Amino acid sequence: MVEMKRTEGLTRREMAAGTHPDLKLYECVLKAGSRYEPELYGLKDRMQMFFFVNATGYVATKNRAWNIDEQGIFIPNYDKEAFWIEAGKEDLVFVHIVGVMNAYDEKEFIDYHIILPNMRRRSECFRFTEYYTGKIGSLIESRRLVLDTAFGRWFVGMDDGEGEEAFVGKHANEHLHQWNYVLPGSHFKYIVDGKEGEAKSGDVIFIPKGAVNSARPVGGRGIHYLWIKFASEGFPVGRDGYPGSEE
Repeated sequence: MVEMKRTEGLTRREMAAGTHPDLKLYECVLKAGSRYEPELYGLKDRMQMFFFVNATGYVATKNRAWNIDEQGIFIPNYDKEAFWIEAGKEDLVFVHIVGVMNAYDEKEFIDYHIILPNMRRRSECFRFTEYYTGKIGSLIESRRLVLDTAFGRWFVGMDDGEGEEAFVGKHANEHLHQWNYVLPGSHFKYIVDGKEGEAKSGDVIFIPKGAVNSARPVGGRGIHYLWIKFASEGFPVGRDGYPGSEE
């Protein structure tokens, strides 16, 4: 049974429950004109991020405010500064990501991290392709919302593409669990470890580390999703001493 929780003006649905104990993922709807003040977490406890699916309202601390004028992600400064989210003239849909922080994550964050609080809009992200998209002729573009290792084992981004030539080729990642939250305008079929499924807006696809997966659009529609990637055992370290640089 899907858990639905309501506070004044806010409906929250837990997604992908039970896929991994270190992640909580919620789809939230904040009614037009309503204000929500999330719980705060310390660095040694949990990280949290808020991905805004539609453009309305703003997010603010006592020192600064950011308009939610396009899709993007907000990352608070742990428990050092309170913040709130306020919906505009329309209901605001957002994804609340809550991940456990361990000693590895804490060290990586202290060594190298984004200055917080931080708001990164879709249009501000650099775009790139992967060996299983651009290299094989797919029109899928990826965007990095949160840089690798800036939050230890956690990083977040987006994949986008329209039409039959926008597909995700067959691939697997030995080190990363992945959750895909499907965004508006999407309709595609996917395969994870030989099991087929069909995805539309609001669905979540869980891809365990090592699972071979791929995706193709249905009827010329798009593939658009937010992805959360999680290196549960930390990133492998290569000969140059940096994570992810192994041969």
